[in-house]
Amino acid sequence: MNSTIVERVSPGDDTSGMPTWGEARAAATTRLRSAPDPETAALDADVLLAYVLGVGKEALFAHPERELRSAENARFEELVERRGRGEPVAYLRGFKEFYGLRFLVDPRVLIPRPETEVLVDAAREFIAGRALTVVDVGTGSGAIAVAIAAHEDRVRVIATDSSRDALAVADANALANGVADRVEFRHGDLLAPISERVDIVCANLPYLPDASVDRWVGERSSLAFEPRAAVVAGADGLDVIRRCVADLPRVLAPNGAAFFECDPPQVAAVVQLLESPGLSTRVRHDLTGRERVVIGQRQ
Repeated sequence: MNSTIVERVSPGDDTSGMPTWGEARAAATTRLRSAPDPETAALDADVLLAYVLGVGKEALFAHPERELRSAENARFEELVERRGRGEPVAYLRGFKEFYGLRFLVDPRVLIPRPETEVLVDAAREFIAGRALTVVDVGTGSGAIAVAIAAHEDRVRVIATDSSRDALAVADANALANGVADRVEFRHGDLLAPISERVDIVCANLPYLPDASVDRWVGERSSLAFEPRAAVVAGADGLDVIRRCVADLPRVLAPNGAAFFECDPPQVAAVVQLLESPGLSTRVRHDLTGRERVVIGQRQ
């Protein structure tokens, strides 16, 4: 008697009529070119498709003929639609790479930016392998605190934030990157939770002027989805930095240093702020050659 073997296929495995990887990439790129960030359309399509498929981007180029399963196609189309409305890729995937590490991110925290790696570099040069105490003010996702702790195993890091939601994300990132035992999280405004003297203060605080946020949202769609309190800081964008600098003399140890990221046009003003309490200053440029980090050292 002849027997027939029937292969069982779940609905999520159905590929009949589904686009190939190459077709899906092309269609998504076309869709995203009419979205808020058209210059990243192709990259966004590749990153999201690779994320849905669980493969590296190289696999997309190597196997454009492969077909998506129906569940994969539905998920990809959903993410492309959300990206088309401007939602950041980092929020769609739930993580962002920073300083060689992976950080969990969601709308509770600002997405780490590549230019902030310059601040970490500058702080690590000052640390130079020493056993110092570092404070990351307004830690957000914990990117600065965790990156320093992960690469400088002798430091003690304290990270502060006024948002308990942000601290929950930062704590998860410290745990995921294996430094939870060396990063202490404290809830409170700027340096207020710090009662001891510290060697280093790192600060990537909000520095966009209130009036400019609508323009920036138009040019950088992610800002429309990120926490406003982590982005804007008064009429000149320096309200939060100004308050933090005012409290530096209380906590900064002799020969200690403070590292402030700011918008390049604000550098002169931040230099003046740091020199007012008697700190000597220097400026660090980012990878594009623009002035980005102001360093103030206590004599």
